[in-house]
Amino acid sequence: MTQIDIVIIQKNGIPITRIQENTLPVFQRLKELDTILNRVQHLATNEYLTYTDSARLSYLAARPNQPEDETVILGPFLTTTLTVDEIAAIMAENSYTISERRQLTQLYQSLPVLAEAKINDLATLMTNLFAHPLIGASEKVKLSNGPQPIASSLATVNSDHRQQIEANYANEDEITNAIASGDQATVQHLNITMTKIFDSFVNRIPGKPLRSSKNICFVFNTICRIAAHKGGVHPVYLNDISEKCALLIERQNTLQGLHVLVHSMTEEYCQLVQSVSTAGYSPMIKRAVDYILLNLGHSMTLNQVSKSIGTNRSYLSRKFKQETGLTITDYINHRRIVLAKQYLSSQQLPITDVAFMTGFNDLNYFIRVFKKLTGQTPLQFRQKPTSSAIKK
Repeated sequence: MTQIDIVIIQKNGIPITRIQENTLPVFQRLKELDTILNRVQHLATNEYLTYTDSARLSYLAARPNQPEDETVILGPFLTTTLTVDEIAAIMAENSYTISERRQLTQLYQSLPVLAEAKINDLATLMTNLFAHPLIGASEKVKLSNGPQPIASSLATVNSDHRQQIEANYANEDEITNAIASGDQATVQHLNITMTKIFDSFVNRIPGKPLRSSKNICFVFNTICRIAAHKGGVHPVYLNDISEKCALLIERQNTLQGLHVLVHSMTEEYCQLVQSVSTAGYSPMIKRAVDYILLNLGHSMTLNQVSKSIGTNRSYLSRKFKQETGLTITDYINHRRIVLAKQYLSSQQLPITDVAFMTGFNDLNYFIRVFKKLTGQTPLQFRQKPTSSAIKK
C-alpha cells in the first residue's frame, strides 16, 4: 500500500518476508544492517528509528509486538530531493565511478521523498498493524447501483472515432520515429499533442480515469523503449529507464502528474538516443562502443575491449578508427571528458575526485587530456565553465 520496499528480519539477520519494488544496485546494499538491528532491540514497541546511509538513502525501522524478535524495515526512500551536485558529491564520498552513476541516479528518481510527518504516519501504521495477529478479510456482499457501461459496436467506433484513432496512431508513429532518430525538437513539438491523445483514453476503464491513463502510459513506455532500441541504444540503458518510468507511472496520483511524466519520459528516451546510440556502426563496432560506454568509470585498454567482444585487437583498432574517426583511446578520453566537464561544474568536488570518478587513475594524465580536448586545464574550466567546448 505504501509502494515502498519492506522487509521483516529476524534477530539473526535472516529476512523472513521481503516485498520489493526497487532493486538496489550491487554497490549500494544496506551495509549497516547489524547497526539497525542492534539499535531496534532497545526500542519500545511504539518507538521507531530512521536511518540514512552514506548515499542519502533513508530507512524506517521498528520492532513489532508480535513476535518481538523481528524487525520491520521500510525503505529506501528519500527525505529530500537531490541535486546533480549533491549526487556527484555522494559519488565522490563513496568512491563511485561514472559507471555506477546511471544506476544510482535512476534509483533516486524512482524513490518517493517523504516529509517527517509522513514518516511518522508510516511508523504509526506499522506499529498498529503489528500490534495484533493478522486477520484476513473476505468480501461478503457486492452492491452496485450505478449504470452499467454500454459497449459500442465496432461499426459505431469506426464511424464516430475513426478520424481521431487514425490521428492518434499517426502521432504515435511520428513521435517514435523522432525518438529513434534522437530528434529532440520534434519530440518536444509532438509532446503538445500527447495530452489530447491520453485524454481520449481516460474512459477505457469506466469510472477509473486514473487507472485507464496509467495503463496507456505503461503501453507508451514500452513504445518509447522499442523506439530507442531501434535508435541504437543498448538494452542495459533501456531496462533502467523503462523500469524507472514504470515505477513513476504507478506512483502518480493525478492525471496532470501523468501528463508531465509522459512529456519528460519521451524527452529522456530521446536524450538517451543522442548520448549512447550506436546506430550507423557495424555490429562489431556497436559491441565495442557499448562495452566502452558501460565501463567508462573503469580502466580500459585496447586489449580489454578487443577481448570482451572476441576480435583481433589490430583489426578492431583499424575498423574503429575507420567508422568513428577516432582511435579507441581517443574515443574513451573524449567520452570521459564530456562527463568530467559536468562534474567540474560543481564547486564541491575536488579535481582529483573528478579524475577518479571518470576513469582516470593519474591526475596529471587527466589534466593533460582535458587541456588537449578543451584548450583549458580543469581548474581554468571550472573558473570559466561556459567558455569551454570539446574539440571534435
